[in-house]
Amino acid sequence: MSYISIFECLPNELIIGIFDYLEPEDNFQSFFNCNIRLRKLVKQYVSYNRHELDKDITRFSTLHSWYKHLNFINGGVIFYLVPLKGEQERYEFDPRISDYNGIHWHFTEGKTMSLPDKRIKRISRKYPIKLNPIFATHGQGFSFFGKDSRDFIRHYYPSQFEFLTTTLFCELYMSMHKDYEYSEDIRTIRKSIIENERKRLRNVIRQAAHSIWKEIQALEDINILDIMYGQQTAGSVIRVSLNELDLLRYK
Repeated sequence: MSYISIFECLPNELIIGIFDYLEPEDNFQSFFNCNIRLRKLVKQYVSYNRHELDKDITRFSTLHSWYKHLNFINGGVIFYLVPLKGEQERYEFDPRISDYNGIHWHFTEGKTMSLPDKRIKRISRKYPIKLNPIFATHGQGFSFFGKDSRDFIRHYYPSQFEFLTTTLFCELYMSMHKDYEYSEDIRTIRKSIIENERKRLRNVIRQAAHSIWKEIQALEDINILDIMYGQQTAGSVIRVSLNELDLLRYK
């Protein structure tokens, strides 16, 4: 007698192994609405692609012009992260989107955050990130002589600030002259601050994304692919609407 094996008869270990060969969006698309067992496995064992997160960070730090509005006040401008289907648009008239189907991390300013699902909004707002002008890789970075930037260096890079107070800051009057040039030591410190700050911000974003994903995993009825957005651009409002889940497909 021959036996017919079906996917749902496979043990959990094999199914989880199959998940590893697929992209996160493929797992959510293929298995989330099959039955309660597969849904729980997807929610528990499928994570976001960390390489894609790094690409989203780089994309947001290089592709958009919102960096002109960033500042160092109180550590920077507050943004929140939300995992959504498709890359974040640059502008309405020039979206520059290459992936419409994958799961990507979108950035939205705190004051413009709009998420109809209160649970997801609450989770996202628990993990704010502060972005400053150094984050924008094609911006000017920062000036040593702004009050806010000096306060920022004092707080986040105290050893470098101590050196600058005995060298550059005491030469503030000289720096206003057209022919004034930074010394090699000061240029080295500036480069070090920029490199380390960008690494720090990247790690802050990674930690926030990890925490947000773990909490969304605990919401068994939320399929990441069902969080739809109408229109959103960098540094502006994200309009999101959560599709109704097809409960009839539960078994």
